[in-house]
Amino acid sequence: MPSPYIIVTAAVALGVGIDTLVKAIALDLSVLTLTTWRFLFGSGFALTLFVVRRRPIPTLGAIGFHVLRGVVQLITALSFFWALTQIALAEATVMGFMAALMVPAMGRLILKEKISPVATAAAIAGFCGAAFALSAQATGGPDGNRVAGALAAFTAAVGYALTLILIRLRTRQEDTDTIAMFGNVMPATLLVVVMVVLNVASPTAPALFPTLSSVLPLFALGAIAFSVWWLMSEAYRHAEAQRLAPFEYLALPMSVAAGYFVFGEVPSWRLYLGAAVIIAGCLAIAFEDRLPIKRLKTG
Repeated sequence: MPSPYIIVTAAVALGVGIDTLVKAIALDLSVLTLTTWRFLFGSGFALTLFVVRRRPIPTLGAIGFHVLRGVVQLITALSFFWALTQIALAEATVMGFMAALMVPAMGRLILKEKISPVATAAAIAGFCGAAFALSAQATGGPDGNRVAGALAAFTAAVGYALTLILIRLRTRQEDTDTIAMFGNVMPATLLVVVMVVLNVASPTAPALFPTLSSVLPLFALGAIAFSVWWLMSEAYRHAEAQRLAPFEYLALPMSVAAGYFVFGEVPSWRLYLGAAVIIAGCLAIAFEDRLPIKRLKTG
């Protein structure tokens, strides 16, 4: 089996592909409709794998846990997808880096993993870096509400960090196929209910069904998204959350390239400097055991 670090890197690359595709589709389709069908198509792939491999049906208690995780994932996806319509791709990616800095604290609260002063200092520095990174708008970026977009991206980062912790918590009891299946089916079910209610209540609600031209991109989105969560679940099964999360920073050069070539976005120099602060914090957490100050204290 490949190293969990290789697996999570592949997942990050596919994740940037998702963000790019979502940003393109959102030009013609509402975020609610887009997100609904992303999870519906993802559910098709996940359920197929679940059935083919004959995974056991989880207990009611486990299903309750996955309902909670589904709500968190749904809020995370909706927040980030909407943020992509308001700010540049690279800016949204930098805000997403905040998740890696939140993971140690959440790991401490939920998984009882030890949190160190280095992780605390890195998180504080990361918040400052994110604020600085978004202090200037990217050239060619969307003309949206930058404050609301940044807040939505931050909300998504919190939700993503919590989702990673919940995945690691569940990998102690369930296989990757089951986790990935619920990670698609639960948000899809919740969204379909919401969309049906909205369409019944209001004639101006977002369309439940996508346009014919959007079906193929949405199908691809569901397939890629399922692959990302399957890979993430597999990686977090074999390594600590706070060790894997910093590899998310590889998304920056990927998103900068995608934003430039696909949308003509050129981030401000402040984004790179702010991102460097966040990345430094992520690396400090990832390689904390190798820091000179750590060796002095333990030696």
